Amino acid sequence: MNTTWLHIGHDAGGAVANPLVPWVFEIGSVVLWLAIAVYFFRGNQRSGSLSKYALIFIGATSMFWLEFPADWGAFLVYSPRFALFPIELPFTTPNKPMFMPAAYGWYFLAIYSLIWFLVDKLRAAKPDWSRVLVVLLIAAPFFYVWNLMVEGFSALVGWWTYYEVFGPALHSARGTYPLVFPVVPFAVYGVAEALVLTWKDKNGLHMLEHITGAHKATAGTGKELRRVAAWVITMNCIFALFSLSMVMFRLAVE
Repeated sequence: MNTTWLHIGHDAGGAVANPLVPWVFEIGSVVLWLAIAVYFFRGNQRSGSLSKYALIFIGATSMFWLEFPADWGAFLVYSPRFALFPIELPFTTPNKPMFMPAAYGWYFLAIYSLIWFLVDKLRAAKPDWSRVLVVLLIAAPFFYVWNLMVEGFSALVGWWTYYEVFGPALHSARGTYPLVFPVVPFAVYGVAEALVLTWKDKNGLHMLEHITGAHKATAGTGKELRRVAAWVITMNCIFALFSLSMVMFRLAVE
């Protein structure tokens, strides 16, 4: 625990200094984000309103800045081979990839869309089960497995690594992926976020949109902007609690 975060970050601990095909994640994330953005933009032009998937995409993209303090708390460092934001801030991981906004957009859109689909299916099959129970049964294992596949693979090819590990982990010559921390807390965050995103009022409208009055607004651009604001605020606030918990953990163990 006595190695400074700045030294670890820029030296990349040796392991992530030579990642395998880093452009696949870097360029792929940006291309995929642009394709999704165009798709949702055209959908909005046709219908005049944003779908819940478009709102997840926008909200998720806006959360990217919270990744860097969360990474610092989780002892995660990215390969310096990625294009990086030219900024240094305390309590944040020193290598800050510029692809992060794009990666957040597609990553969380994929995971919450799949969770939403599975939750709807299970609730239809088990109508007497509560929404909370269904979300818990779906989101907790799904978040863990999804993170294991995406982040586990990324660590094994050296795109990023966790240089301090608590409990069992997957190891390779290029990176390490822990199986307990921060994966389990991340799954807890996922359940909390899914519970809020699937919470609707008696009229079938998303409860989170009440915070900006979007549920009572007249249809049009103003209403859609209120909806966007509600999703951005809500998703950022919930993820901020997870990010803060990571920072507090590191401060506690150090």
